[in-house]
Amino acid sequence: MAPVSGHAQLFKKKNKKKKSEIQGFVLEEGVTPEERQKALERQLVSPVRKMLNRFNFQIEKSYGYFAYQNPLEGVSVIRNPRNDLLYLVPLGEETGTNLPATGYTNWFNRLETTTIDYIDDDSQIVRTDTASFAYSNSGRYNPLTLRVSLSLKKLDRGHFERTGEKRYLDDDLIRVGGGIGFGAMKFRHPSSEQDVDPILRRYSLPETKLSTTKLFGSVSYNFYSLGDFSMLADVYGGVWKIKASQVNKEQVTYDPFFNVGLMFQTTFSKYFKGYIRPSFEMRSYTLADDAISMPHKFTMFSIDLGLLLKYPTYPRNRYVANQVQMEHVFNGKMYRGRPFYKKQNPRYGQNRVRRKPGGSFFPIIKQKKSKKGSGKGN
Repeated sequence: MAPVSGHAQLFKKKNKKKKSEIQGFVLEEGVTPEERQKALERQLVSPVRKMLNRFNFQIEKSYGYFAYQNPLEGVSVIRNPRNDLLYLVPLGEETGTNLPATGYTNWFNRLETTTIDYIDDDSQIVRTDTASFAYSNSGRYNPLTLRVSLSLKKLDRGHFERTGEKRYLDDDLIRVGGGIGFGAMKFRHPSSEQDVDPILRRYSLPETKLSTTKLFGSVSYNFYSLGDFSMLADVYGGVWKIKASQVNKEQVTYDPFFNVGLMFQTTFSKYFKGYIRPSFEMRSYTLADDAISMPHKFTMFSIDLGLLLKYPTYPRNRYVANQVQMEHVFNGKMYRGRPFYKKQNPRYGQNRVRRKPGGSFFPIIKQKKSKKGSGKGN
């Protein structure tokens, strides 16, 4: 009976082992390749770095030109030839029956008034309801702009059609963000001019340089990519203002501004990009009180030079950076072997490994030369 019981126990053990193998196989089959890849990424890649990598930091320096227009409506423009005083009065108050009247001598950055007791007969008067009257000027605008945006990546459609697995490329499809800009509008001429009446001539500007600040939201869409080159439609808009000491805050009202640009981008690495962005921008503000309203309009054209930086997904490997240039696993973590501004994952070594003098290779040469020289001497 002993042999029979021994065979029975052996049979039971084999069945138990077989059952565990079947269970293990079923459990392994339940894990999809996508889940396995995500588990591997969680083990090798820092989730904080992966999240920060989705954001972009952009810095832009612009070199531009603006055209300025000050259309006058609802007023009469008057110049007194005896004291060369140029001023505005509301329509209808330029007649002698309405005197004394309130005249405006500054309608550019703060409404400054003077009392008009008498209008000379030889004063030049133009009513803006009978002629289209506008003062114009131009100047330079070279702002510095900082932006932060969130990237939505392009889907690798070819890989998705072949495998059904969603994999995203390094190229951005859409960037959504916002920023802040600083810059001064410097007028080219100290006086604005008009071409309606030569006697009214020029209007001298109280300020020839306006310091401005802007806050905005932006959207960029990548509509064309070829290798390291991309073209993006870039639009942003928001609010802006002039430095408080240069304008009367109680009288000024700012209209929202908008900016449309086309971004020509080149990729130095997936963490570092550069671009040139021709752009067009519209701004305006209005000075007003109970009697008059003065609009001021700016049309800007600029070329923006920008850099875009991303936080690297993988840290730099300080131990083997001069040997391994590709992204690689080291001590259970994912590392990059290249600086952030150089391309990652080259198919072949982009930089030849150079050994320093005094290394393992050079002493062999020196040793051979010394032996050869000693032979000649003997």
